[in-house]
Amino acid sequence: MTSGPAPASGSASWSPPLWRVALYVVGGVLAALVAALGSLADRVGQLDGAGRLLVGVVAAGLWVLAVRDLLARPTLRVDTGGLELVDGLRRRHLPWAAVLSVRAATVTHNRRAVHLRTLEVETIDGPLLLTRRQLGTDPGPVADRVEQIRQRSG
Repeated sequence: MTSGPAPASGSASWSPPLWRVALYVVGGVLAALVAALGSLADRVGQLDGAGRLLVGVVAAGLWVLAVRDLLARPTLRVDTGGLELVDGLRRRHLPWAAVLSVRAATVTHNRRAVHLRTLEVETIDGPLLLTRRQLGTDPGPVADRVEQIRQRSG
């Protein structure tokens, strides 16, 4: 989602939608309840201790995703000075001089018919990938918008 100024301006930003963060939290709460309450675990699927532990790990994973998506907002911010993105758990600022190219790509795994849309930012230090889930929108229009801003600033 673009959450920046109007397209005529020289900046834009993208982040996962807040409704997805809320779904992660709600899913984590439901999974934690199933893991914690024995009677509820029996109704859901006759979970034994190991199954309840696994559901608890899923709950924790959903909460980690929610916290990361909430704290790492925006995932990508672009302006005339360069771009700022979340790389793992840290935020990086790259001036346009350090960015070699920005393009949308599809990573495909033929055996399982998996297609992952990514935004590839080629830098002087190597490539950085941002997924559709991280950006909250299709990487194609994001790459176009980033290139527009990059051309205006250079």
